[in-house]
Amino acid sequence: MTPTPLRALAAAALTAAATLGLAGPAAAAPQVVVTGEGGQAVAAPDAPTSVQVSGTGFQSVPGGFGGVYVLFGWVDPAIGDGWRPSAGGVSGTQYRYAVDVQGQENAGYQRFVAFPGSTTAVEANGGVLAEDGSWSTDLTIPGATLAALDADGGTVEVDCRVVTCGVITIGAHGVANANNESFTPVTFAGAAPAAGTEAAGEPGAEDAAGPTSAAAPDPTAAATAVAAPADADAGGGSGAAPWVVAGSAAAAAAGTAVAGVAAARVARRRRQAEVAAGTTGTTPAAAPGDQQH
Repeated sequence: MTPTPLRALAAAALTAAATLGLAGPAAAAPQVVVTGEGGQAVAAPDAPTSVQVSGTGFQSVPGGFGGVYVLFGWVDPAIGDGWRPSAGGVSGTQYRYAVDVQGQENAGYQRFVAFPGSTTAVEANGGVLAEDGSWSTDLTIPGATLAALDADGGTVEVDCRVVTCGVITIGAHGVANANNESFTPVTFAGAAPAAGTEAAGEPGAEDAAGPTSAAAPDPTAAATAVAAPADADAGGGSGAAPWVVAGSAAAAAAGTAVAGVAAARVARRRRQAEVAAGTTGTTPAAAPGDQQH
């Protein structure tokens, strides 16, 4: 994906906020379903896991700027819905997510689902939001521990065996949209969920409460633009996209993650080639949870 110039991005975010404010409200609160191996929202604690994430009830704005970011991370349970960008939540403080690099072939920890007909659709690595508010994409969960950015741009570790992690959806490209914000918990195999939290997809959870959904947004709530990204001439990074800046410590961490996923896929392909050739060889199989995208 080609990064959008920062000044143009800031102006587009303000325009998008006005557009979303005029757009009709979402038909219902957004709902997200995470499906992993065995049909459950469960991931491997010590290796990347590929899951399928689908959403319904999201606000789709044909021709609108941006769309929805699909991320894996943590939200602060102590503040309820206060983690949401539309409620003033700040990335790195009220919510954190796995760092990744910008591009169609990143590690899969972050996906961008574009509005239909959006000028930013070319950057989408998670598909396009349908006009009925539904979407589906793959997402890679890095494991039970992940590298995230704090409010100052430093790298911190989030331990999902201690806190509840899951799939986060927020408005993309600096536009805070309450209609498209949600958090869906994910558990890890062999690990008990954090106290007081039952993960979506866990045996019995769906029967009790159905698919995990966000609290119903105010139908009259308008989307708002978040703080404008830093000026490129001043050397600041963009605050309107979740990807890390090249050359930073977070970029190094994300690069290591990408390399690990790539190595696992190479090993898998070698194994498949050996099986096709009728030999067993000694090449190890790919890491648990790795799948072709």
